Amino acid sequence: MEKILFCNLDLLKRTFDGNDNPLLQKTRNQFLTYAKELCSDEENHIYFISRNQNLLNSAEDYFVEKQGYSNFKFRLREKARDFVMQHRHHNNLFVFIGGKEVDFHMAVHTRSLFIVPTWIPVEEKAEFYGVHVDTPEQLFKFIRTLNNHENWYAQVEIEPNVTALSLMDGRYKYKSKTDNERDMIEHFEQLLKFGQSRNYYDILLYHFLAGMTNSKLFDDIELFGMIPSSDCSWNRDIFSFMRQTRIIKGKHVPRKLTYGENLLLRKIPKQKAHLTLSTDQRSILGAQEEFRTLCINPDFKNKINSLRKSGNFNVCIFDDYMTHGNSFNAVRNLLKQIGANQIIFVSLGNFGKPFQKRDYTIYGDIYDVGYTYSPLSSCVKYLTYNDAAKDEVSELYDIFNS
Repeated sequence: MEKILFCNLDLLKRTFDGNDNPLLQKTRNQFLTYAKELCSDEENHIYFISRNQNLLNSAEDYFVEKQGYSNFKFRLREKARDFVMQHRHHNNLFVFIGGKEVDFHMAVHTRSLFIVPTWIPVEEKAEFYGVHVDTPEQLFKFIRTLNNHENWYAQVEIEPNVTALSLMDGRYKYKSKTDNERDMIEHFEQLLKFGQSRNYYDILLYHFLAGMTNSKLFDDIELFGMIPSSDCSWNRDIFSFMRQTRIIKGKHVPRKLTYGENLLLRKIPKQKAHLTLSTDQRSILGAQEEFRTLCINPDFKNKINSLRKSGNFNVCIFDDYMTHGNSFNAVRNLLKQIGANQIIFVSLGNFGKPFQKRDYTIYGDIYDVGYTYSPLSSCVKYLTYNDAAKDEVSELYDIFNS
């Protein structure tokens, strides 16, 4: 997919103002090599941006006129912002690359992907919210991933405007396609359980962002949430995943928060089903344990009402793994009860089981536990699997372990 890359001039300026030390010179030369290759075809266009016209003129004279980088373009930041804002309905085309807070704000205002190269000066907010790459090679390979990414591992339409998708196969012990995939999934499981191997979190985040950037599926999402853990806590890595996605899409939580910025609350701990029930028992469990312990965060009530009135009550919910879909199914019923228009469920891993769709009538206040419910109907929804996504996970593994 075509990308327009807006790069902060920091990626170049020390190369032509004579202030490089040998290490910086080597890094910038590597960046130049990869940048030239990226814009040598029709898929990528590179614009270097700055608020300083004199610096832009110097850079253009040096790189275009003297060094022959004819595909490099140079623009004032304001003109770049105006162009992107005029074409913001095509935000999946744009990528901002830089380390300044102003770069971050431009990306957020246009709902574009924001990448932070860690070898240039990086300001605090950019460092916190940006997607990090540590070398020019990683940046190059990630942009190529954005160009080529087109596969979710698993996907199913549960009902009109309700979709569930998974990023990877969770069955690394006997279903892995490559050693890279097995290592990636095994270490990601360790990350979720023990907080280890955080680099694998970044790999999967990049995998999702590449897919989200190339898809219009997420364009209208207004609210983001995650399934709380069985002990009522929020897994910090899934929460970070959700929060970074929300920020990249330029969405905000209500200003006054009593219960925190997650759309869902678990008020009563529940037993982990995979520790106490067999696979067959879990497949027929339904939503009863979730309904007993889970509710919508009341801090979001006014925002939900406002979105519903405008027809924009569109939600994306994250979870670590999906087996039979019991948690997602419960949340689907809760959100449909209060008029959700579009719902996307994203699980990071999938265990190859059908989605157990069960519909319920819910009675009472779903902004607190204690509401009641009665079953209506049930059916099985079979997911579509795409093994090509396994190759993309393996390629990202290579990128961030090279």
